[in-house]
Amino acid sequence: MPWDVRRLATLIAEQQILKLPAGNLEDFDAILVALNLKQPGLERAINADVLKEGYTTTELRGFIVEFQRKLSRFDRMHRKMHGKTIAAEAVRDFIGLSRRDCKLSLARYVFTPDEVVDRVLKQVRVSEGVKDIDVAQARYVDTELSHAMRRLPEFEARILQRLCQGTKIYWVSDDTSSAINSLIEYPLTTVVLVIKPPGSHFEFELKRAGRRGNPLGVVFTRDGYRVPASHRLDGGSMQWLLRYEASSGSRLSFMYRLVHGVDAPLPGYLARNTVFHVPLNGHHNGQQAPTFRYFTDPRAFGEPGFRQMRVAMNDAVEALKQEEGEYLPKVPGDMALTAEFLSHVAPSQAILCGTSSFRLDKLATYLAPDGAEIYFKQWLQVDYTDDDAKQFADELLDEVLGVYDSPDVRYESYESYLEAAFALAENRERADRIFLSLVKEAARLWGTLLGVRGHSRGESFVARNVGLRSVWEEGEWRVKLIFMDHDGLSLPELEHGHFFAQNALPGILLDERHIWGRANPALFPTTLVGCLQKIYRTSAQLNRKAKTLAKTELKASYRRTQQALTTNAKLRAFFGDVFLSRLSDWDQFVTGYLNGRDRQWQTEMKRMFSEKGYEPDTFDYYAQAVEKYKGFFERNGFLFER
Repeated sequence: MPWDVRRLATLIAEQQILKLPAGNLEDFDAILVALNLKQPGLERAINADVLKEGYTTTELRGFIVEFQRKLSRFDRMHRKMHGKTIAAEAVRDFIGLSRRDCKLSLARYVFTPDEVVDRVLKQVRVSEGVKDIDVAQARYVDTELSHAMRRLPEFEARILQRLCQGTKIYWVSDDTSSAINSLIEYPLTTVVLVIKPPGSHFEFELKRAGRRGNPLGVVFTRDGYRVPASHRLDGGSMQWLLRYEASSGSRLSFMYRLVHGVDAPLPGYLARNTVFHVPLNGHHNGQQAPTFRYFTDPRAFGEPGFRQMRVAMNDAVEALKQEEGEYLPKVPGDMALTAEFLSHVAPSQAILCGTSSFRLDKLATYLAPDGAEIYFKQWLQVDYTDDDAKQFADELLDEVLGVYDSPDVRYESYESYLEAAFALAENRERADRIFLSLVKEAARLWGTLLGVRGHSRGESFVARNVGLRSVWEEGEWRVKLIFMDHDGLSLPELEHGHFFAQNALPGILLDERHIWGRANPALFPTTLVGCLQKIYRTSAQLNRKAKTLAKTELKASYRRTQQALTTNAKLRAFFGDVFLSRLSDWDQFVTGYLNGRDRQWQTEMKRMFSEKGYEPDTFDYYAQAVEKYKGFFERNGFLFER
């Protein structure tokens, strides 16, 4: 049976199950047995794997209640399909929903993992890679990998296991969709692939997956400016950066769980392969070339753009030698240039679990008055109808609200439809509640990072690297933030004896700037919280409440983290003994500095620094740091008060 027909049949089955009274145990037992969720018999429990799916019980009666609650997420569409006369618009919406695999709750029980992977592979290009084995990888990276896999239900785990088998590299193809909520999606303006399995709130990311046409290239400048070092390998990821991100992200995730007792809002890093072959542009028979030949031979890369790519490669190599201080013996010729470039970048791909393609900057753009025009005309470059725009708005609101009621109004414009949607009392209440919870979530993560004296130079908090996702958790639909791209994360190392304030504070300020931009109000609209305000169309009163809530949660998280650093042996193992013994000294210094810097305080601080073995110039070093970044400490002085 064709895939589209099976999806439509699955959605119809959901509609019929919603019509059943919850007390009709015999019928539900038969349905759940057919879905392989239990063995026959009213006394038999539901399979325990449903707890990993987000249900809270395996007892039949309780499970039925949550099961129907999950299916009822799209009640607004099911209701319109009842009655003798069904509007054409309702049928279009129903069929449109059936084409979104991840939104079909029953689909995870209807499609097998192998079928899902086979369908994904038909829409991407595949080449050979080599497993990246990092002999220096810390044990906690493997611990977090195992933890991430244990959290997954069997359906998602089997999909991932097959994708991770062997050493395949997956690339975008002309057949890969960029439409939101596709089974395999190439999100607009990105170079990654995301997989959204049927009936699942989990998302897998293949980072990075090249560009359409020539998968990989080299870029040194764009619009007259040098691109960041991490973007010089255009379309691909550098091995050392993926290793660093897996290490730093896993470390922060582990520490967050030790502090708060819950999983961190970060993705899991599951597999990493080095690119050995690259698909050839224009070849539809799977032809590929070794990476070395691809970058050296114009017949492999293609004549268009080859010379420009080689000039950029030469510029990149010269810059990398200066930045990294690593040199290969000087050898002339094209092959030598390619070898030196690849020695620096080593193109690789990682597979991540628990990401979100709904990045905050994108959502803020999509939910703006001209959002549909930008999505369809500017980025997808297709024409669209009012029905398309309305369905697009509904899909977005499903994601940002978890459960969404569509307005019963005549569609006049994209903006008026969005206004009507947020004007509904149920939607408005959810939007306000979710907005506050997400602000609190951001403050909790930053408080944790500050508590361990870390920062990300803004990369972990910038709106383009933070996603939003609806999840089925504890028997209900919730909306959560996912913080991604941790290649800028900096955490104290074991050998560090104290907090290097002058080095860390510029990165900490960038984190603050990208979370809520309090140092420069003009930048606020592009911040994480600024984007959330635009997404949820919040009131001034709610924004004030959120600011107070953020301050409270930030301080609580900071304190909780510092307390854990004094009592939790596993957490303390990440840091050196000297660093831990000096942990509170920085707070004591900042508080005294902000409270007047009297002579007694100066004497006490200098004596303490001397007794604890600090460098002789530590007092002056810290004083210069606080003075230089005094605005930050005045805005956040509450953190250091004891």
